[in-house]
Amino acid sequence: MTTLLEERKSTFITLNNKTIAEYCFIFRINDAYSINQFSNFSFKQQLLFQRLENLNQQLNLTFVDSVFSNILADVVLEVFINKISTFDQYINSKYKVKLVDEKDESSYFKYKFYNFINMLLYSDIVSKDIIGGEVYSDRVYCLKNKHSEIEYFSIYEQSTLQLRLIDELKLKIDYDSSTIANQEVKLCLKILY
Repeated sequence: MTTLLEERKSTFITLNNKTIAEYCFIFRINDAYSINQFSNFSFKQQLLFQRLENLNQQLNLTFVDSVFSNILADVVLEVFINKISTFDQYINSKYKVKLVDEKDESSYFKYKFYNFINMLLYSDIVSKDIIGGEVYSDRVYCLKNKHSEIEYFSIYEQSTLQLRLIDELKLKIDYDSSTIANQEVKLCLKILY
């Protein structure tokens, strides 16, 4: 009897100048305000998170945590209002959403973003279809460092890469895809390297 082994080949993915994820969040403008331009928003309480534009993406985020879509919505507001640009800046922000005791906040948010980045890298969490939780361990990520040397990160170096990306992933509002209409605001977040 002969057993055939199928060889799994690594998938190499370059992270430099890559959009890792895009999410569009729907907010309702608080009833006390009538705003029709992005430049007129000055604090987060003017917007109330409603949902993600794509329900499947919102459901996929529950793989991180049942409230992770709310956490990411607050990140979007911090990027939009307070001009933060990394997860690390959010973790250190004094304006972030309060979910745990202050002494536990830093550890809590680092853990959540660490898991989220793991899923961005090794699953299809950003998919607009419902995911099954499959882990793609054959992915190898490549980064060109400041000395123009290429660094490789397989599943075995995932911890190193995830910790690095908490500091280095860029968060940006895509104003071309964002809209304001009928007391509703759509803010589209891009997560880039």
